[in-house]
Amino acid sequence: MAQYLRYSGKYLSRKNVVWEVGISQEADGAYPAVGVLNFPADEPLVIEWKHTDKHEVICGSTATLTVTSPGDRTYEDLYTIAPGSIRLDVLRNGQLYWSGTLDPEFYEEPYAYGKEYEVALTFSDFGILDRLKYNLSGMQTLEGILLHALQRSRINYGGLNQDYLTTFLAGNVRATLDKISVRSDNFYDEDGEASTLKDVVEGMLQPLSLRMVQRNGKIWIYDLNGLYLNAPAQEAVWSRDNQTMGVDKVTNNAQITFSPYSDAKLLDKEVVYEDVYSESMTNLTSDKPSGGEYYSYYPDYLDDHKIGYEWDYSLLSFTIFLSDKGSGLAEKYGPAKYFHIQPLMGGQESSGVAFSFYTGGHGALTSGFPKRKLLPQTSSQETVLMKTHRVFIPKLEEAERSRYYLRLSMEMLIDARYNPFTDANDGNEKGNYNDMKDKFNFVTVPATVTLYNEDGNALMHYSNAAVMGHTDIKPTLYWTAGEWKNGAATYKSCLLEWYDPEDRHFSSGVLGWKKNRHCVGYTHNEMFDSFKKMEDGQYIPYPANGGYIEVCIYVGIKIVEWTKSTNTDVSSDWYDKIRWMLYKAPQIEIVRKNVVYSDAKSEDIEYTGIINEAAKEDIKLDTICGTMTEINPTAKGVYFRTSDSCQLKELTRAGRTTQAEQLLIGTLYSQYADRRTLLAGTAHILDTDLTAYMEACQESKRFICLTDVQDTISDESELEIVELRPDEYKSDKE
Repeated sequence: MAQYLRYSGKYLSRKNVVWEVGISQEADGAYPAVGVLNFPADEPLVIEWKHTDKHEVICGSTATLTVTSPGDRTYEDLYTIAPGSIRLDVLRNGQLYWSGTLDPEFYEEPYAYGKEYEVALTFSDFGILDRLKYNLSGMQTLEGILLHALQRSRINYGGLNQDYLTTFLAGNVRATLDKISVRSDNFYDEDGEASTLKDVVEGMLQPLSLRMVQRNGKIWIYDLNGLYLNAPAQEAVWSRDNQTMGVDKVTNNAQITFSPYSDAKLLDKEVVYEDVYSESMTNLTSDKPSGGEYYSYYPDYLDDHKIGYEWDYSLLSFTIFLSDKGSGLAEKYGPAKYFHIQPLMGGQESSGVAFSFYTGGHGALTSGFPKRKLLPQTSSQETVLMKTHRVFIPKLEEAERSRYYLRLSMEMLIDARYNPFTDANDGNEKGNYNDMKDKFNFVTVPATVTLYNEDGNALMHYSNAAVMGHTDIKPTLYWTAGEWKNGAATYKSCLLEWYDPEDRHFSSGVLGWKKNRHCVGYTHNEMFDSFKKMEDGQYIPYPANGGYIEVCIYVGIKIVEWTKSTNTDVSSDWYDKIRWMLYKAPQIEIVRKNVVYSDAKSEDIEYTGIINEAAKEDIKLDTICGTMTEINPTAKGVYFRTSDSCQLKELTRAGRTTQAEQLLIGTLYSQYADRRTLLAGTAHILDTDLTAYMEACQESKRFICLTDVQDTISDESELEIVELRPDEYKSDKE
C-alpha cells in the first residue's frame, strides 16, 4: 500500500538552517488535508547514531521527533499501525537528510492534560529489519538482497553508494555487491523458518569487512580500508569546550567461526501423512470403514494362532492407513494414495505413496479372500507417480565436478507376503515369496532426473539408457556412470534398478523395504567386492551446470529373470502375485568420489589471529556467510561469483589474497593492535556525505565516527570519533 503525506512542519535552527519534517502513512489515497506539526522550542528533533565499534556492521540510527499535541491523544492512532507503515522524512535546507519508520514499541504522552502537551515519536532507519523475515529464494546477489531489504523497510533514500569498497575479485574486479551472490536457502533453518532481514544483511556483509550507515539521505556500504584511503576527510569543528581525549580498546585475539551450513542430503524430504491414524483404529475386513480408509493385518494366517476353533483376533501386527492428504512431494498421481503404516504388535512405521496392495483376507491369494486395493500392477505406463520438489545445486568448475557424485536412492516395498514384516511361512505366502526371490533378479523403475534453471526451463537431464541397453557391460562406475544430456528428459531416460549384488542369477534385490542399487544394466559379469559394498543408490556424475534438480518416479515396474542362459521378462501373472507395492520419497545426497563415497559435508571453520598478546579482550565473531579453501557444493553459506555462479575461495584487499575471514582478521589487527586516539565532545553538525574526520591538533590522523547525537535546533553534535587505520599486514600470515 502506498504512503501519503499526513503531517508536516518546519522550523529554523539557531544557525538559520531550515529543517523540514514530513510524516507519511499508508492509505488508499491522499489525505484530504495535511496536518501541521507544531514543535517545542527545545530539541524538536534529535537524530542519534548510537555507539558502534569499528567492526560492527549495521550502524543504525533513530530520530526522536517531539511535537506539541493540539488536542487530547491527537497522535495516538499512529501507534496502532503495523511497523513500517508510517515514515518520517527529514529535509535539511530542502535536501533529504534522514529517513526512518515509526517504532510502535515506544509511545508515551501525558495523560493529565487535554491539549498543548509534548509527544515524542521515535523513528528508526534499520531497526525494522529485525522485525521482517527474509522471503527470497534461489541465488541472489548481495546488492539484490540489500535493495530488497531497504525496499521492505520503507525508508526513503537517495541512492546506494559503494564508492569506498577496496576488496577485489580475481582479475582486479572490484567486489561491489552485485559481483557476489549467496544462496537463499542459507537463510532458512531446517524447519523452513526464515532469518530476519537484520540477520541476513549483517551476516552477508560482516565477513567482507563491510559497514552500512545512512548519511545525508543516502545508504553507504563501505569498508574501513576504503574509508581511510578513498573518502574525503572533513575537520571536526568543536563548538564548545567540553572535548575529552581517550583511547580505544586493544584486542588480544580474533576468532571468526564460519558455519557453512553444509548438509550432504540435498533432497531428503520424507512423505508426511496428514490424515488421522491411531493404534485404536483397526479393520480386519476388506471393506473401507466409515471415517477413513485403513486395513489391519495379523502376523500371518497360520492356524497356530487358534485355540480350538477360536482365532486370536487381537493378535494384530500393523494397520495401513490411506488418504489423499499428505505432503513432502511436489506432485502425486491422483489414483495413488498417501499411506502410513502404524505398528501394533509388529510392523514398521513408515509413510509414503501406495500404488497397489491386497487387504489381509484370511488366506493366500489363491483363496480369493484378499482383495486388491488401489491400482493393478503394470510393467509399463508413462504416468508420473510422484514428483519431488526442486532442490538447488551450485555450479562447479570442471576440476571440482570430478570430485563428487549425486547419489539417488529410493526405498520401495515389493513383496509377495501377506505380512511383509514377518518371515515367509506356510501362512505367509512362502511359495510365492521364494519364487519371487528366485525370479525377480532385476527390477527396474522408470524415472527422470532433470536440471532446471531459475526460470523453470530444462537445461539438462541425466540418462543411463545406454547402460540399460547392455547385457555384458563391466559393472564398475567408470562403465556405468551414465551421462548428462541437454534439454528435457524423456520417459525411461533414467531407470532405477534393484538387484542382489551377491547373486544376480538366483536372488532378488526386492522383498521388504529395499533401496535401488547402482544401475548395471542386465549384466551378469563379475563384480568387484568394493562395488558390492557400495552404499545403495544410483551414482550420478555432477552436472556441468548449476540449477534445480527434480526427480520424477513413474508408475510401473519391469521384472527380468535369469533363465539359465539369458535374461527374460517374467510372465504377466507374476505381477498379479505382488501383494505390496509401496514407495517412499526419493532421496539425493552429494558424496565425495573416494573409496567410501563419504558425505560431502563441511564442519564449522575457525579462523584465528593474534592481534596483541598483551591485551585482555578477545573479539569472537560467528558468521553465516563466508569463504573456505575447499570447494563444497553442499555448503549453503559460501559466497559465489555472480558472473559464473561458482564458489568464491579468495578475495584481495590491500595487496593480500586469501579467504575473506583472513582479510577481516587483518582489518581487526589494523584497528585494534595498538591504542588508537579517541576524541569526544560537542561539534558543529557535519552535513556532508559519508566522510572520514580530521582534527586540528591530531596532525595527519584520520578518524571514524562511533557516536553522533545531532540536536537539530542547535545544529550541534555530541560526537565520538576514533582514530582509523588502513589495512596493514606484517606478513602474509598476519
